[in-house]
Amino acid sequence: MRPVLTQSGEISPNAQAQLSSLCLPEQVCQPDSSNSPLQQIVNQGYSLQLLNHRGETVAAIGQHPESLPSNSKLLAYHTQNISGGKPYHFHLMPLRKQSGEMWGYLQVGQSVGQFDEYMDTLHLLLIFGIPFAMILIGGASWWLAGLAMQPIYQSYAQMQQFTADAAHELRTPIATMQATIESTLAASDTAAETTQTLTALQRQNQRLKHLTQDMLLLTRLENDSTSITQERICLNEVIEDLEEELLPLALAANIHFQCHVPANGSKLWLKGDAGQIYRLISNLITNAINYTPSSGNVTVSLISQASEAIIQVQDTGIGIPAEELPHLYARFYRVNQDRGRKTGGSGLGLSIAQTIAQKHGGRITATSTLGQGSQFQIHLPLA
Repeated sequence: MRPVLTQSGEISPNAQAQLSSLCLPEQVCQPDSSNSPLQQIVNQGYSLQLLNHRGETVAAIGQHPESLPSNSKLLAYHTQNISGGKPYHFHLMPLRKQSGEMWGYLQVGQSVGQFDEYMDTLHLLLIFGIPFAMILIGGASWWLAGLAMQPIYQSYAQMQQFTADAAHELRTPIATMQATIESTLAASDTAAETTQTLTALQRQNQRLKHLTQDMLLLTRLENDSTSITQERICLNEVIEDLEEELLPLALAANIHFQCHVPANGSKLWLKGDAGQIYRLISNLITNAINYTPSSGNVTVSLISQASEAIIQVQDTGIGIPAEELPHLYARFYRVNQDRGRKTGGSGLGLSIAQTIAQKHGGRITATSTLGQGSQFQIHLPLA
């Protein structure tokens, strides 16, 4: 271009003749059909314009000058939208005459619309693709974890089945032993030493029998497939029956035992298995009596609160350390390891009670002060 750009910032007639694609601001630009090298560059998405030394557009190649932005600040690189909102990245290059004097500038622009579309697509892929991939990975991980856990589930099921089978198998010989002992004790010619031995054997057999029954009951309760008998249960009557049944046990231990039910005659009803509910409340009251010293108090109260019934068992017993409370409902767990006649249960009573409560949509809560007593509350939904 140097031979035809002779006057600074001006386009000579000679330059217009040689550059057929050149378009001046005051002219009506016609499409260039010559397919010149400069026009080919424009057709490939570039823009070419000539600027004077002030950055004002003097002419454009293949496009009307008004459609291209000026560059008054003479920025070497900048991005700007041209007519139609298409983003272009512009690069400024100085033009000099043959004498070396500055003529102006050539500003070359390249469309970045395709690049922007690619980046938008990439953003959408990141926004939607990553969460989808995470969900897919999470689902696959869950499925694979389930497959990996199958042997553990099977082992646990086998352990539960073994417990149930062992309890079933033990019941028959225990029942036979019990019948033999009872018939021997009933004989009139049994020696005193034999009687003493058989009495001890009978006591241990009873404990083994109760343990077996508790294990079997707990296994059945924890089996999700076991359905609960749905019958209407009057809690007032259950409490009164338990008071009558357990009063001799409390008297024998010199415990002041009393039950309080609503005095206005209103009865509290729930739906469930009457035998299990009876066992649930009985376990807590028996525990309270066994762990309360002589001359202590055990009080059972039946309260209605909102849509649930609360059976509260309060004692003035030995209490439970705070660190022991979270473990009360574990199998075979005892606050102390006493296995004597008075308090030596199987360690399954509270576990059975909690499981029964949960099976009926309820729960058991406990508070205690060491040396002062404990309070257990059974929360059960009313029918």
